[in-house]
Amino acid sequence: MGKEKPYIILWRELAEQALGWEGSEQWSNYDFEKLSEIIFEKTNTRLSVSTLKRIWEKVRYDNSPTVITLNALARFLDLADWRAFKKQADDNSVIVSKASPIKRKFFKIAFKPVYVVLVLALIIITSIGLILIKHNNDNDIKVSFKSRVISDKMPNSVVFDYSVSGSAVNNVMIQQSWDTARRELVPVAGHQHTSIYYYPGYFNAKLVVNGMIKAQHPVFIKTNGWMGILVKKPVPAYLDSSTIRLPNALGITIAKYAEVNQSPVFNGSWVYFYNVRDFKDLDGTDFDFKTTLKNTSSPAESSCRNVTVEILGTNDAIKIPLADMGCIANLNLSIGNRQVYGKENDLSAFGCDFTNYQQLEFKLNNKHFIVKLNNKQIFATAINENIGQIKGICIGFEGAGEIKNIVLGNQKGIIYKEYFSTRD
Repeated sequence: MGKEKPYIILWRELAEQALGWEGSEQWSNYDFEKLSEIIFEKTNTRLSVSTLKRIWEKVRYDNSPTVITLNALARFLDLADWRAFKKQADDNSVIVSKASPIKRKFFKIAFKPVYVVLVLALIIITSIGLILIKHNNDNDIKVSFKSRVISDKMPNSVVFDYSVSGSAVNNVMIQQSWDTARRELVPVAGHQHTSIYYYPGYFNAKLVVNGMIKAQHPVFIKTNGWMGILVKKPVPAYLDSSTIRLPNALGITIAKYAEVNQSPVFNGSWVYFYNVRDFKDLDGTDFDFKTTLKNTSSPAESSCRNVTVEILGTNDAIKIPLADMGCIANLNLSIGNRQVYGKENDLSAFGCDFTNYQQLEFKLNNKHFIVKLNNKQIFATAINENIGQIKGICIGFEGAGEIKNIVLGNQKGIIYKEYFSTRD
């Protein structure tokens, strides 16, 4: 981060105070995604998850952030730009955030190099002392954590068997998945807790003690073939086989969608088709996925006619979106923990003419990921991470939609294929 590092460290401290979250050492990928959205809402500048992780030094990056990034950080604290933020620090002024309760005077000394070194040294020494104290307390904490799925239907219940002991234990939570919002407080002296899962998938449940993840256990909720779920609050609507098995496709008709949705307008309303199971000998380092599909809603029913196609892994997921051409600015690609935002990148190639069926293919071989639409390559990138063993397929439509076929395999051959159309 070069010469900007002392200011960035100070900015991080102020930002964490403004957010009021748990310590950043506990932040997951979800937290950085959420922070990206919060900064965008306030500054109209979207900082990617990878950029924010570099700011918090979660990944190594020696160069200083761009001016655009630094200015966005300053605006998040209600200052005009990064120059204004640095001036506030150097002038020993007071930052008052209108959107948060921060009222903090900066250090009483100017940010000259010698003082920066002394201040950083003091911070480091204090932090080490606190860490050692906390480490000694944490060593006293002993845990066990397991789970078991109750049925093979949805919704599903999962029983967690847990135990926590130690003099320093203040609170215990069980987190259903990567989503920190899915935490439930459980008794410290308890041993069992049951949670309801409304969607299938592969989840890494977590035992959180005193705000720190102390144990994890996989929760694998499968489907019996293809399953349709229309998202509703507080509980989704589960579609039976006779509803989703159309004469020449897997999907849902416009009439049935309107009936279940209780509205003829589908904007913001989604239906997902899941097939969650063990795909033998198939992992996230070598796969080839193909499908033919279509959002069958009219523009009056679903303005953007969004579609999302997702491969679920034991570690992460890959999610490819499609939409009407006029809505490509709202598209976001997820490739493991990497996000590609339509507001920052030209994703016009992911725009579709849904008067016709769309042939989508994406594959990963030799750390190279490509996406093809109607046999034309529209995206390519290098990828170093592994989403893990492939455990599911999820295809979603904003509104009604149809899937003609699915083919999933690797360089050795086809692992799974299904043709829903009798004409294919």
